Amino acid sequence: MLKSMDYVYAVYVNKSFSKAAEALYISQPALSAAIKKVEIEVGTPLFDRRTNPISLTEAGKYYIESVERVMQIEEDMKLKFKALSELNKSTINIGAASFFCTYVLPDLIQDFQDKHPQYTVNVLEANADDLMKYLKSGVIDLIIDVETRGEHYHYESVIWAEDDILLVVPKASKVNATLIDSQLTYDTVRSGDYHNDDYLKVDLYTFKDERFLLLKEGNDMYNRSMRMFKNAEYTPKVSMYLDQMLTSFRIACKGIGATFVRAGLTNYLEPTDDVYFYKLNDDNSKQNIKLYYKKEVSPSEIRQDFIDYLLQHTPKTV
Repeated sequence: MLKSMDYVYAVYVNKSFSKAAEALYISQPALSAAIKKVEIEVGTPLFDRRTNPISLTEAGKYYIESVERVMQIEEDMKLKFKALSELNKSTINIGAASFFCTYVLPDLIQDFQDKHPQYTVNVLEANADDLMKYLKSGVIDLIIDVETRGEHYHYESVIWAEDDILLVVPKASKVNATLIDSQLTYDTVRSGDYHNDDYLKVDLYTFKDERFLLLKEGNDMYNRSMRMFKNAEYTPKVSMYLDQMLTSFRIACKGIGATFVRAGLTNYLEPTDDVYFYKLNDDNSKQNIKLYYKKEVSPSEIRQDFIDYLLQHTPKTV
């Protein structure tokens, strides 16, 4: 029942089935079927699908008002339980993907705690889908993740850093011989020199014969790569789907396939001569890294202090 409410409310907030599905990390057909089931149960449509953007029927307005009352009761309960526990005042639970937990956060957290010895920071490693669930349920207080296209009513967000998405191609690939003016070495990317216009952007269609290593569906990098393939008007040949960008990069370095990575990754790994990097001629090759946190009337002092610290210490992107 509560999940059905979430689905209906997400469509209401996003005013679109497709955007709501993306925000909820489910497929649009699955969301449409879930909404239809609710409408059958209540006996009347909740959305007027003839309007653009989609709008509520009278029954839908009442349903949303009821959902918001339930949400307020749930929030009041959480606030009450939080007020009863003094243990949470000096602890913050941070969630992030493996790359951030391994390479980006350790030094930042150590420095933060040196400056604020009264605070404790816990880190939880998880994939993007689980991170949002943990944030919503209150298991974690703040997550660091790439920007998603759909907005979500449970959280607020702020941009922490911006980065470029580059295509990584094994050095042995024949396509490299035709792209001398566009090739980027590891050091060129790491230094930031790749921003120079002398290094030309490449159309993704150029790599239509390559085999690709892609992140799994539900990951923002997967969504972006699919949009870029659509713009290039071809379907990629996929060797394998992976959970983490770092894993896909390391496999690409073994010559197994091309993959997409953020340029900032080169700041944290040992240089390699096994691949070339390419700038892509597609607007989807820009990606924001954001801090997500729950909407609260009175945010905790430690959460605000940690957010302020992170905004003053952006990660090493180029």
